[in-house]
Amino acid sequence: MKALALSKETLNEIRAAHVSFLHARLSSEAAREDWVRSFRAGYAWALTLEVRDVVDPAALSGGLTDALTASSVKGFFAPVARAIHRRVLASVKHDKTRVGDYVTAEARLAIDTLLDKPDLLPERLIRTIFDQEAIEEAIRDTLYDGLSEFNESVNPFFADWGLPALLKRMPIGGGALLKSMGAMRGEFDKRLEPEIRKFLLAFSRTAKGKLADFVIRKSDDPAFIALRKNVVLFLYTQSTGELLAGVDDVAARHAETAAELVALELLKHERPRAQLRTAIEEFLRDVGPTTLGAWLTDVGAVGEPDLDAFAALLWPHVKRVVESPVARAFFVKVTDEFYDSLAACAGATSAADNASPGD
Repeated sequence: MKALALSKETLNEIRAAHVSFLHARLSSEAAREDWVRSFRAGYAWALTLEVRDVVDPAALSGGLTDALTASSVKGFFAPVARAIHRRVLASVKHDKTRVGDYVTAEARLAIDTLLDKPDLLPERLIRTIFDQEAIEEAIRDTLYDGLSEFNESVNPFFADWGLPALLKRMPIGGGALLKSMGAMRGEFDKRLEPEIRKFLLAFSRTAKGKLADFVIRKSDDPAFIALRKNVVLFLYTQSTGELLAGVDDVAARHAETAAELVALELLKHERPRAQLRTAIEEFLRDVGPTTLGAWLTDVGAVGEPDLDAFAALLWPHVKRVVESPVARAFFVKVTDEFYDSLAACAGATSAADNASPGD
């Protein structure tokens, strides 16, 4: 490097002016215009790159592994996610807008078409749902109430329209028989109740499987398709606040805890990371030699995003970074390295000029 004939004091003044210039220039309106222009130019340049030069499977999977550690999840990501989750939940719980207001006619048509699909829910899931003890208990209690009501109102020996009605018409002895039948009915009911429960205990277990078979068999029946659609239509009429009314602070904390524990457990296993890397490598084998622009066209992304809008969105954050003490310290460091190299070069030249020929 050619030495400059500048004193140490002059170099220090230029050094300070250089740092101030960098700090002001890189956060100025001109810098914002440079940023927007560079953002557009950078996107155009990126479209010319081959996909394999943009995505590095080892770097991506390894970078995620290095960034997402148990300590970073516990100490940083989980607290941030909790804070955001609580604010979002509090906001949507007060939202009175109906869910259906966000679902256009075209979207409803697509959802209806999806709900027409008979095997929408896996058969194993349906059988698992109907195999639960709660389902068996519901069947048992419902049938018990039904049989009891049937016995009360339809049993010909005790119903008002049956044998008691005939006895009332008897001119002689009907009243005595009615009284004896009342006592007999009490004994009958006492013996019938445990028999009904014993019957239902076995019947409700087999009924669960029959119900599951029925639902699976009828999945493409118009009535069942209408059932699925009516459930969705009900959701359309509800606001997010109504749908989340039962999610109180305790429930939200449990959800946050579960999400954090699942994330921590995933980090313990190598398989998800290996699967990610394998998926990226397979993707690159298929489209690696294709340019990013050509691949976007192939997948239907033919419209260019509003790059100026994205650049404007990011600029305030970039500006805050540039204006930060950390950025200024970086400018000082780089500037110092440059001017220190000038000073060292000037010192070496001066020493060489002052040396005598015989030295």
